[in-house]
Amino acid sequence: MKLDDLAFIQPLSSGIWLANGPANSRFPHCNGFVLQGDRTVLIDAGIGAERICDIDTRLPIDTLIISHSHPDHILAWHILADRQLLLPAQTPDSVGDLTSLGQRFVEGREDAAHWTRVAERLGIRPLRQPEGRFDDGDTLDLGSLQLQAIHAPGHLDDHYCFLETVSGTLLSIDIDFTGFGPWYGNPEGDIERFRDSVLKLRRVPFNRICSSHKAPINRTEAPEAFGRYLAAFERQRDLIFDLCRSSSDLATLVRRSPFYRNRMPDATLQRIFETQMVRKNLDLLVRERRIVDVDGCYYPL
Repeated sequence: MKLDDLAFIQPLSSGIWLANGPANSRFPHCNGFVLQGDRTVLIDAGIGAERICDIDTRLPIDTLIISHSHPDHILAWHILADRQLLLPAQTPDSVGDLTSLGQRFVEGREDAAHWTRVAERLGIRPLRQPEGRFDDGDTLDLGSLQLQAIHAPGHLDDHYCFLETVSGTLLSIDIDFTGFGPWYGNPEGDIERFRDSVLKLRRVPFNRICSSHKAPINRTEAPEAFGRYLAAFERQRDLIFDLCRSSSDLATLVRRSPFYRNRMPDATLQRIFETQMVRKNLDLLVRERRIVDVDGCYYPL
């Protein structure tokens, strides 16, 4: 029994399927990817427990690969807790404890505790020690398929993309081409490293590109998609620059919510993520000498 009868499954190439996450793969879900060679691999667990079980019933999963340790990518990993688990070499031990993971992703004890409570409500469980780790350039040999790991930090330090070299299928994970643009709302998020990772990925030879939150993109459409995504870095920075024309401090800018537009249901998480993204753009604008920081208020130059 194969996967063709599952409504959330989309074939990408011989032995490779996209597994759509619920609710159009919006947080706390994401797309997963199934690869069948001499063993069956699932990349990321954000499609949820029910869909993982549906796949596993038809095509037993041997290995779970986690692309990076964000909650929407580890969401239902425990369903495959008895299978081989592979993690990035850069993933720290904090994934083994939700309190520690909250402190990694969020500044301040109270805000970190809030993040942990949200993760617990989502049913996320701490990751166990993996059977193996992969690093930049490593290849997982699946016989008829060859999966190459591509380290792409900036979104998160342990963020990875993957290239299946036989079919030319590039899994860009959270270089996701969404209209929101690049997301770097954790303390280790970094705008310049993120942009470098996008440029690195654009140079990879591929036939199709598939992300964790959008539909697949054909090779012919990819240049435009990369162009829009790279332009989003400048659009985000220009947005913050324009808000500085009326001279604002960080707290005021965060309350104006230039990224989330005060639409995020969890106001605490919105403030946490907005603060990180606004601050990173302010710091970059200061380094570029487009604005000046005068006692915590920002003015254009």
